[in-house]
Amino acid sequence: MYLQKEIERLIDVAIAEDIGSGDITSQVLVPEGSIISGWFVLKQAGVVAGLPFLEILFQKLDPDIQVSTYLEEGSYQKAGAIIAKVSGPSCGILSGERIALNLIQHASGVATITAAYVRKLKGLKCEILDTRKTLPGLRYLEKYAVKIGGGSNHRFSLDDRFIIKTNHLYFLIGRYTFPIQEAVKRVKNHHPGIPIEVEITNIDQLAEALQTEAEAIMLSRMSPSAIKRCVDRIRATDKKVYIESLGTVTLDTVRAYAETGVDGISIGSVTHSVPALDIVMRLK
Repeated sequence: MYLQKEIERLIDVAIAEDIGSGDITSQVLVPEGSIISGWFVLKQAGVVAGLPFLEILFQKLDPDIQVSTYLEEGSYQKAGAIIAKVSGPSCGILSGERIALNLIQHASGVATITAAYVRKLKGLKCEILDTRKTLPGLRYLEKYAVKIGGGSNHRFSLDDRFIIKTNHLYFLIGRYTFPIQEAVKRVKNHHPGIPIEVEITNIDQLAEALQTEAEAIMLSRMSPSAIKRCVDRIRATDKKVYIESLGTVTLDTVRAYAETGVDGISIGSVTHSVPALDIVMRLK
C-alpha cells in the first residue's frame, strides 16, 4: 500500500509537470467524443516493469479509459511483444502517452539491467543490492524496478538504518583510539533498535569492526582478493554479520566479487545511469 501511495504521488507530479493546464494541441485537433485504442509495444528485448502503474495513470486522466495488460510483470520479453492496450477517450490517451512511456521505459530499463546482474550470479548465494543513487523523486519507482528484476533493496532513506561511513569516521579519527567502536557505541545509544552497518576500506580496520555490535560490514572499494581475505577472517569467527561489497562493479566483474563469499553487492549503476528500455505506443 505504501508503494502505491508513492507511485500515485509520482504520477500526480508527472501529470502536473507534463500536462499543465491541459493538452492544448489535442483539445484543438481531436474530435470531441472520439474513441481510440493504443498498444504499448517493446522495440527491444528486456524485462518488463511498471505495468500496474498504467491503470493508475489513465484512471486519473479519464475514468473511461480501459487498460489491459498482456504480459506478466517482471517477465523477459523479445522485441515486438505487445505489453498492454489502452482504449477510450482519445484526448485522455494522447495526453497520457508520454507519461506512461516514461514510467514503463525507465522501470523496465532498471529491471532489465538488474536482471542481467542477477543472472551473472546464478548458483551463488549473493544478492544484488541497489543504493540511494537514484534520480530525485524516482526512488520508489526505481527500487520497485530493482525488485522486479530480481535484486534487493538497500536502505530507502537516511533514517532507515545507521551506516557509519568513512566521512563520519573523519570526525572521530585522532580524537579516539578506536573510532569505529566509538561510532557504533554512539549510534546504538541514540537508537538501540535500528540496524547498524560499518564501512571499512581496508583489512586493517576489520579487527576493530568485528569488536562492535554492527549487524553488517561494508567492504568498500576493495579488490576481490582483499575482500576474500576479509570474508575468510569474518567467517572464521562466530560473528554473525551481513557482508556487503561496494565499489566499481560491472557485469564483467560482478561474479568475481560474488565468488569472494559476500552476502550482497551494492551497485549504484542499476538506477543512476541505466538506459531506458525502448517502448512505443501505436494507435488504431
